[in-house]
Amino acid sequence: MKDEHQQDGFRSNEERPLKYNAGGQVWDGISFSVSLHSASAEPGSGGGSREITDRLNRSYFSRTEKQPVFLVLREGENDRREAIGGSPGAAGPCLVRSEDWLLKPELVALYNTWITNEDDLVADRVLQRIYYMLRSSAASLLESSDGSWVAVSLPFNAELSARPSKLAALQDVQLEALFAALGERHRQGRDNRVDLLAPFPASGAEFAEMREFIETVAEQTLGHAFAASCRIGALVAPDAERAAEEIVRIADFLVLDGAAMAAAPEDDTAAEGFALAAGQILAAVRRVKPAAVVLAAGAPAASALADLYAIGLNGIFCSADQRTEALLRAACLTWMARQETFDPIEGVRAAK
Repeated sequence: MKDEHQQDGFRSNEERPLKYNAGGQVWDGISFSVSLHSASAEPGSGGGSREITDRLNRSYFSRTEKQPVFLVLREGENDRREAIGGSPGAAGPCLVRSEDWLLKPELVALYNTWITNEDDLVADRVLQRIYYMLRSSAASLLESSDGSWVAVSLPFNAELSARPSKLAALQDVQLEALFAALGERHRQGRDNRVDLLAPFPASGAEFAEMREFIETVAEQTLGHAFAASCRIGALVAPDAERAAEEIVRIADFLVLDGAAMAAAPEDDTAAEGFALAAGQILAAVRRVKPAAVVLAAGAPAASALADLYAIGLNGIFCSADQRTEALLRAACLTWMARQETFDPIEGVRAAK
């Protein structure tokens, strides 16, 4: 199967010597932002929201300087929206969880056959068919309105986490498929940008291995220039404070995943618990790297949007069904924050 894989641009791990290149540590190029204040400033917010913000501020830090950019970004491949006043995706990346591709009707049967088959030869052939399906999904994504800039997490689920060899093989073909589709877009003169997320590394050492592998696939598929500019971050669970502190030393950005919480997203306590956990991780991360880019994703992150701003997070990824509410709250809170920071004396002086 090795020769067959090489003919189809489908290589094994052993054929890729690992080369680590940390690259830049700044996640730049984002133009659209909204500034938020405390949830207690929002009309109609209850006492519980005020209490959680007060606890966060006491436990970590409150803002005394000019509030930095806070991003409300897209999560989910089906959120089709044109960026206002610019090209699609100019606001920042759209978060895509690539394990969702495995739920597509054309892939479900193949995936089930591959994950349960113990015959290596049969499993290899099925995995090659999965590769072509993933390449088609990646091409469709890059051709869509979301595809000008995407942050794609490598596939991960509970079933795969219990079978490390299967997980590594699937992540291998997913990367190859994504980079092959990206290379084709570049040959067509398209300017797509893809950032990668390593899902739930348990330590800094594990993330370093995943990063090296991603960079090696990128270099062999697309060349050194892309490998050097590719932003590689980590998707981390809210309770992974120690791991996040190690990972951020070599990660370009972090995404705290509220979907990994044990509590149901609709649980009222989920948002508060997520905000507190995010504050602990953020404090640990910023001690190591003060300028680290840390974002959040998942339903609890959208619900805790104002509290996440209050502790200094850089932004959230928001699903389509939460986007309207999030943007309306952001606009309202931005206006309030500007009024609170406005100095009337300075305004009079400027008018003279």
